[in-house]
Amino acid sequence: MRRVMGNFWLLIRGRGAAAAMAFGATALMARSLGPSEYGLVVLMHTYAMLVRALFDIGSVEAIVQYGVPAHQAGDHNTLGRLIKVCRRIDRQTSLAATVLALCIAPIAGPLMGMDQEHVILLAGYSLVLITTGVGSSIGILRLYDRFDLIGQQLAIAPTIRFLGVFVAWCSDAPIQVFVSIWGGAYVVENLFLFWHAKRQYKTQVKAGFSGDGISGAALSDFVGLRKFLWVTYWQSNLDVLPKHITTVLVGHLLGLAEAGLLRLAREISSTLAKPAILIRQVVFLDLTRTWHQGSDDFAVIANRTALLGGAAGMLFVVTSFFGGEYLLAALLGREFIGAAPVLTLMFLAATLDLVASPLRSALYAIGKATKVLRLYIASTVLYLIFFTLLTSEWHLIGAGVAASIAAALPSIGMYFLMRQSRHALKANEKK
Repeated sequence: MRRVMGNFWLLIRGRGAAAAMAFGATALMARSLGPSEYGLVVLMHTYAMLVRALFDIGSVEAIVQYGVPAHQAGDHNTLGRLIKVCRRIDRQTSLAATVLALCIAPIAGPLMGMDQEHVILLAGYSLVLITTGVGSSIGILRLYDRFDLIGQQLAIAPTIRFLGVFVAWCSDAPIQVFVSIWGGAYVVENLFLFWHAKRQYKTQVKAGFSGDGISGAALSDFVGLRKFLWVTYWQSNLDVLPKHITTVLVGHLLGLAEAGLLRLAREISSTLAKPAILIRQVVFLDLTRTWHQGSDDFAVIANRTALLGGAAGMLFVVTSFFGGEYLLAALLGREFIGAAPVLTLMFLAATLDLVASPLRSALYAIGKATKVLRLYIASTVLYLIFFTLLTSEWHLIGAGVAASIAAALPSIGMYFLMRQSRHALKANEKK
């Protein structure tokens, strides 16, 4: 737990600075552009991330899951082949995402209420996707406990956005400038990961090669890797796609302003949503290690981290419930207080994700990734059904209720899966 909390602190330190900068950039941009134009920038970024999610193969988890045994055994050649395979996948998927985003921008733009000028801007923004193949880079840094670098990376884009948006706000810049700042910051943080992962690879992996090294590396070299990547691909899509799709749907059904308010609520609630991702990054490595070592610390890490996450999240839910409208009016303006009810519900959904994160990593570590995927498939179907029904009746509040209901299912399901796995393990030990 000390190692887990130490690594988490390295990340949350960067995430804390990033959250402050991200909120500052969001607040300034919202004040500068107003709900409609702010919603337009949001939809452009959401569109790019939606297309990228369609090609997001789980190379991060693959390097940790298959790299930990090779790393512990000092097998640099096997580790090098694994990284080479994952890098190849990253390059191919980022290129495919860029081409697809450019091709369908003329169709998707008008469906989201954009005119011809904004469609051209949307196509230009799509070019940021060429730098998004960073899964293997993050995996390398995680494998070698370089959470300090990942923590620094988390603060890069929000800092650039805050400084850029501040200058644009002071100079009363047009929307094109805000779009350029948003996309440019995303590119810089990806290049940061590429650079440091490349250096880590050269010093930690490549230096230990023997014989032919990694020549002829192929996906088939690793038993079960293809299936694992397939499972994590769908898992990452289920994590991201519903959120992006529903933002785009709100823009289509309710208008740009409503899409902006929903995205604003999601952006603020990312104060909890992003730590949920960080928890998975930290504990998956240690849970995989402890599971391979047969250590009793496995259950301790998973359960304590889940309880700590849930307790921290409820503080944000209560604060938002009683003071959400006041904070939004004071920081963004009264035209944004319509996001207050959905903000509380988004905080609740994010809290449930915090609880689920370590349980999900634990089940991945013991080889239950397929069962976790089934839970998230059911959750996504439930979310889309409730979103469609409730948003039509209750507008943005309906979207928040749907998100909270859908977030509860994986948490409950994974808790019982964990209990079932522990009972089965104890029964085998007795035999």
